[in-house]
Amino acid sequence: MPRTLSDEDITEFREQLCAAASRLFAQRGTDGVTMRALAEVMGISPMKPYHYFHDKEEILAVSMERAFNRFVAALEAADKVDGTAPERGMAKRKAYVNFALAEPDCYRIMFELPYPDLAKYPGLLAAMERARATTRRSMDALIAGGIVQGDPSVLGNVFWCALHGPVSAYIAGKLDSREQLDTIIDILTNSLLTGLKPAN
Repeated sequence: MPRTLSDEDITEFREQLCAAASRLFAQRGTDGVTMRALAEVMGISPMKPYHYFHDKEEILAVSMERAFNRFVAALEAADKVDGTAPERGMAKRKAYVNFALAEPDCYRIMFELPYPDLAKYPGLLAAMERARATTRRSMDALIAGGIVQGDPSVLGNVFWCALHGPVSAYIAGKLDSREQLDTIIDILTNSLLTGLKPAN
């Protein structure tokens, strides 16, 4: 007789399946994530994932949600350090880069996978809103401190682009070293801080 799965068993398998889906997406793209491919890499029957998820779309959506929550947890931890707004911003910048390099599969599924219908996945929407909120707090603090000026939502995207471009290039093997990555990010963020400084 098959044993009854506990909530912990179900949660653990879903976590393993999402990790495998993220890895496959990073290696093969969306079309490479199939139930058969997941079954092969996990050593399970092709039908087993259907006991835990409705379909491939749900697996990818939950994988993205998992990635965003792990990512935001790292940023939120960095946001708690003592210091000025620029010092907390620097801590979050380091946390962003360290997460992306430590968990490139998560990073890629967050920012390369097209978003599904978010109305169907409230958990994913909540995770994305949580990410936006931590970015907004940083921008609000920098504006309040007279470090930069501008619309906080726009500024958040500006600083994200300054990080995402070099990080993505590094993950893709297009930069020579971590030192070069850090130098590029320093140049970009320092240039932004200078250019966005309020006029006297």
